[in-house]
Amino acid sequence: MTTTPTDRIREHLETARIAVLAELEATIDPVQRQEAAREVLETLLPSLGGDVKAVRGRAVAELRVGRSLAEVGEMLGGMSRGRVDQLLKGR
Repeated sequence: MTTTPTDRIREHLETARIAVLAELEATIDPVQRQEAAREVLETLLPSLGGDVKAVRGRAVAELRVGRSLAEVGEMLGGMSRGRVDQLLKGR
């Protein structure tokens, strides 16, 4: 059975989720545990989201070369031209 990139990423994220939660739960001091949880929520996850968004935008930009927004949208499962344009602009 062939796994897709999404399948492999899902496995990586699940492994990371388990490790992060274990680390948080193992932190005895509730102040430190709260601070670590805040850092995950306010800094680490948003940073990852931004990095992933940038990868997505670059992928859409690759598809855009020599194609119209409508053509790219069609390649991406019927995405609207407006949404393709937003992704190209990093939104």
